[in-house]
Amino acid sequence: MKKIIFFSLLILITVVTFSCKKNNSHVVKYTIQGTAKSTVTYTDQNGNTQTVTNADASWTTSFASTEHGIALKLTVISIDGSNVGGKIFIDGNQTAQNNGNSSNVSITATLP
Repeated sequence: MKKIIFFSLLILITVVTFSCKKNNSHVVKYTIQGTAKSTVTYTDQNGNTQTVTNADASWTTSFASTEHGIALKLTVISIDGSNVGGKIFIDGNQTAQNNGNSSNVSITATLP
């Protein structure tokens, strides 16, 4: 009888533990704006730095990440020296922006 109660309790704890896990993934989206091509450097879903050269003025990328607490960084450098800007969105909410009055901008945010 004790074994049945023990195993029942163990199964109940296991079911509750795994069924209560929530998806803690966040969606990150980077966008840039400007009038010319740019070099874009950004932090990816694993916290690594990625670079895109000759990105169009309407470049955007997004990804899902579970890496909580990583620093997100977006840097945009205009190839021809014209003004550029950028935005970082987390879960659809704009968390950082720089509309840019210069040929390069750098913005950061932290993934919750």
